[in-house]
Amino acid sequence: MDLYFAYGRSNRTIHLPDQLEIVRIVPKKQPKTGTNESIVRDALNNPRGTPKLPEILKKDALTLVIIPDKTRNARTDIVLPLLLNEIQKAGIRKKNIRFLFANGNHSGMSPSEKGNIMGAAVLRDGSFQEHDSRRSMVDFLGETTRGVPVRVNRLVQEAEYVIVVGTIVHHYFAGFGGGPKMIVPGVAACETITKNHKLAVMDETSTLHPNCRPGNVAGNPVYEDIEEAYRMVRVDFSVQVVLDEAHNIQAAFAGDTLQAHRAGRKIIETMNRVSIPKKYDCVIVGGGGFPKDSNLIQAHKAVYNAFQAVKPGGGLIIFAECADGIGSKTFLQWFDYPTLNSMKKAVMKNYTLNGNTALSLKEKLDQSTMYLISELDESVSRKIGFVPVPSFEKAWAKANSDFTIHSAAVLQNGDVTLPEVKVH
Repeated sequence: MDLYFAYGRSNRTIHLPDQLEIVRIVPKKQPKTGTNESIVRDALNNPRGTPKLPEILKKDALTLVIIPDKTRNARTDIVLPLLLNEIQKAGIRKKNIRFLFANGNHSGMSPSEKGNIMGAAVLRDGSFQEHDSRRSMVDFLGETTRGVPVRVNRLVQEAEYVIVVGTIVHHYFAGFGGGPKMIVPGVAACETITKNHKLAVMDETSTLHPNCRPGNVAGNPVYEDIEEAYRMVRVDFSVQVVLDEAHNIQAAFAGDTLQAHRAGRKIIETMNRVSIPKKYDCVIVGGGGFPKDSNLIQAHKAVYNAFQAVKPGGGLIIFAECADGIGSKTFLQWFDYPTLNSMKKAVMKNYTLNGNTALSLKEKLDQSTMYLISELDESVSRKIGFVPVPSFEKAWAKANSDFTIHSAAVLQNGDVTLPEVKVH
């Protein structure tokens, strides 16, 4: 069996022996109701919980459009031209439209990366800024009931109208991405993001809070805090998309952000949560290619998903280019702690961003062997606990020498595919 895996902006092809029990785990196909453009246009014409956008906006009002950064694909190349057309129907000229990249705590982007997100024409004609969680001017809006100070980019408060564009996906500790996460962490101060994310590790009974898991928002302290913070901000309109494996728009929802997000979450659960009958000796997983495997922090989401399908003591073979490295200056330090318990205590005591990712990964490394095909320095991979390998052939040979492989599962797009064992 020959299969390919997205790797950065290229592909890697592998061959698996025909006599082996091999299962491909893929998202469920959903009926598509139209083209990318028609799906978005229909959402704009049928908003949830709000009037149509041209009925909301006033002529020449200062309008801010918040969009994802390079680590999130919301098909803004499709969405933005249609959205701008609706904004301009209200009589708002280009000079009164601002764009703000919701970088959260991520690094800045190059001009070409911004162009890939916005499209060359929008980038050329538009006024845009990147949110910098440490340097951007922010306004204090109050504290959540969990004591998280809510500080957001000043452009949000300066604008007369705020519109957010997001993509809805599973998120391993916040439940789902997109929606209110476009405000926190998207355009929030570093202190806000840090204290919100720390909520995931403060339960002493488990590695992460038991309600911090993909697809769950009920009782999830991180998500509930995000939604509470979001309600402190005036957001007038939203466009939220659901993408399939090929990054085509499967569904879109517009209007009230929370209503649109709830509708999209149902599609994601139906499409990307995949029942499997058992766990497997070896799981081969792709990080999803760029931007999903641009760094290890992003690629961890695919590792998290793939781990759900591997037997205890089994192996994962991971394709994740990580051209931008780890993705966090504070991540590697946590692997100075030799055990999960010592790391957990240190993270709880001196939390820094991505401490929860380190804990999640350490827990899985303790229960499986992970063979990593990436561009990371081998010494970095080894410190974390991976077995660095240059190719699939080397990884496969090493795995077969380390343990017996009778069955294997393949997740070509591990960034979106969430396996779940269901016993019938």
